[in-house]
Amino acid sequence: MLRAYRDDTIAAIATPVGEGAIGMVRVSGADSIAVIGRAFRGGKNLSDVPSHTVHHGWIVDVGGREIDEVLAAVFRSPHSYTGEDSVEVSCHGGMYVTQQVLSAILSAGARQAEPGEFTKRAFLNGKLDLSQAEAVADLIAAKSESAYRISVNQLEGKFSDQIKLLRKEILDLTSSLELELDFSEEGIELVSRSDLIRSLDKALERITQMADSYRFGRLSREGAMVAIVGKPNVGKSSLFNALLRESRAIVTEIPGTTRDSLEETLAINGVHFRLNDTAGLRESADQVEREGIERTMKLLANADLVLMVIDAAADGLNVGDDIRNQIKNDGGKFIVVFNKVDLLVDISRAYRESGFEHVLVSAKSGLGLKELREKIWLAGLGSPYAEQSITVTNERHHGLLLKAGAALARARELVNQGLTSEFIGLETRCASESLGEIIGEVSSEDTLNNIFLKFCIGK
Repeated sequence: MLRAYRDDTIAAIATPVGEGAIGMVRVSGADSIAVIGRAFRGGKNLSDVPSHTVHHGWIVDVGGREIDEVLAAVFRSPHSYTGEDSVEVSCHGGMYVTQQVLSAILSAGARQAEPGEFTKRAFLNGKLDLSQAEAVADLIAAKSESAYRISVNQLEGKFSDQIKLLRKEILDLTSSLELELDFSEEGIELVSRSDLIRSLDKALERITQMADSYRFGRLSREGAMVAIVGKPNVGKSSLFNALLRESRAIVTEIPGTTRDSLEETLAINGVHFRLNDTAGLRESADQVEREGIERTMKLLANADLVLMVIDAAADGLNVGDDIRNQIKNDGGKFIVVFNKVDLLVDISRAYRESGFEHVLVSAKSGLGLKELREKIWLAGLGSPYAEQSITVTNERHHGLLLKAGAALARARELVNQGLTSEFIGLETRCASESLGEIIGEVSSEDTLNNIFLKFCIGK
């Protein structure tokens, strides 16, 4: 039950596993200060100290044996991350010592926290709404400048504020529609149907704009998958290394050297891309190479962007019919990359006669790599949402926005069909409930558990 869940005292190691100068054990709950007091030996009784103060002492086990010299930071309710009395114990880093400190605190009366339990308590105590709580996980996982900025904006409540404002407008509209039912016999309309359509269109436009930002948000958070594909020995691995500015893939003159895909992170303009070097595409009797080619085809199907590499020195600047058809039928984003152009006699002619949107590069000399990076950025993201403060990154939020938008679209259609306020109001209420789920104003316990189980322990 939620009440029992909130009343006990929890503890967990909040710093990453491994060696470091400092480790930290986080404790929260109504009895957290008393629990730490039973395991802490210092100059002051922690039960008597004010909030937001730090105290030097030792953590001891149940037998009084000193475990580690620590600093204990005390935060009293409601002025803490969770909204409860909390203590953060800073000890020496390292797996063993932090675990011993945690064990002493658990023996003093706390229990091991579950994943995300500190942030869940912050939500339940009104310190964060649900979308802000989810932004905490995104902030921790951010791998790029854009992902960091988006998660900070959401943590500050900018996304929540927009959702709350939009939901209030839809609820006000719903209330007017439901009030009309009391005057149905008189045929009184509290909202003219022309005004109703305008309000629905305005709300639907804003929801659609937020939902459309999801692609940019998802790729900012997860990183767009970029697959480098092509025939054997066209310079895929050389291009892979050149884009990364380091030698990660083995490069030889022997066709079929790359047997499996290799993924590394490529940062362009503050956004990270998941760059994949793949096995060359050709008919092969070699079982291992065939397996690599099959994996390449799977990557090709799932990639957000494909760099189709062609050996300009061997094959010229021609895009074959098989590649052209693949690009046309796949519907994905392709950049055709003519590599080894440093071996061409007349590059200026190449620019004129390629007959296809492309990039001319030399992985060996670096020619064209700057242009290719820019094209990867534009093709992989290239979004108008990059500079906006409201960007959707969460799949749950995106699904609920689509659900709310669909309900408003149905409401608009019902208005056009001349149906009564009762039916229109059902759809607008559905939209408001979907928006409420985003910020946690309408949520089941199962939904909350599913969200917070994805967090790390200690957060």
